[in-house]
Amino acid sequence: MRVLIDSQGLQAQVHQEDGKRLGVFISTLAQIASCSADFSTGLPLTGKELNDCDVLVVTTRYPRENAFSQAERTAVRCFVCDGGGLLLMSNHGDLPGSNPHDMTQYDAILARQYGVDLECTWFQNPIIGKLWSFSGSSLLAGHPILAGSQKEKAVQTIVTNNCSSIVAGGRGHALVALPPKMRDLRNGRSPSNRLFAHALDAETDASLVGKGRVVTVADSGFIGNEDTVVPGPGLIGHGDNSRFIKNVIRWLGRELG
Repeated sequence: MRVLIDSQGLQAQVHQEDGKRLGVFISTLAQIASCSADFSTGLPLTGKELNDCDVLVVTTRYPRENAFSQAERTAVRCFVCDGGGLLLMSNHGDLPGSNPHDMTQYDAILARQYGVDLECTWFQNPIIGKLWSFSGSSLLAGHPILAGSQKEKAVQTIVTNNCSSIVAGGRGHALVALPPKMRDLRNGRSPSNRLFAHALDAETDASLVGKGRVVTVADSGFIGNEDTVVPGPGLIGHGDNSRFIKNVIRWLGRELG
């Protein structure tokens, strides 16, 4: 399985500058049998480049100069329709008066190709400065991404700092739901029926996905190295974050489920 990490993604940009941000994530991919991971050329994604991989990983397209072009969106859609796996990790929206960066806006355009609404929100722990752990009823425990394969330890806890939110209108798999106590600082929206992570495949919505698989996640910083803080605290060593992201890649590449 070949994994292509989009070089224009925010976390990937930082990694290519500091050499550390995605170090553990890349090492985690190396633990998957017959898996290789490379960064894209840094130019706009093309069908030719995507045809050489099995899974595309996008780690938040931001700022504006890195927005997806129409040609890229078409290339990604064809890639997924032909059986490819797409992992789209976005991030928080803007927070008027505090943070001007709406990191959802360009990823949201790509997500809508699959009937997924990536919202401009800012959900976090109501206790300012405290991380949030998703566990228990928030997790769709029976899905292969969370259950793993036989004899593997299941994903029980996923940790984030803050995130946007996903609404999928009942399509696909609600992998990780926002729990009732999370707070949206931007709009005051209820976390009810909103997600942190969502999965879609041909079996659940063939008209949208074709033969491929798509996982959308409302944060990308949670896969960053623990020893990095830009553009946010790295959390891959917290909870079962590493196991979760490893299983996502395996599922997208059809080595799980």
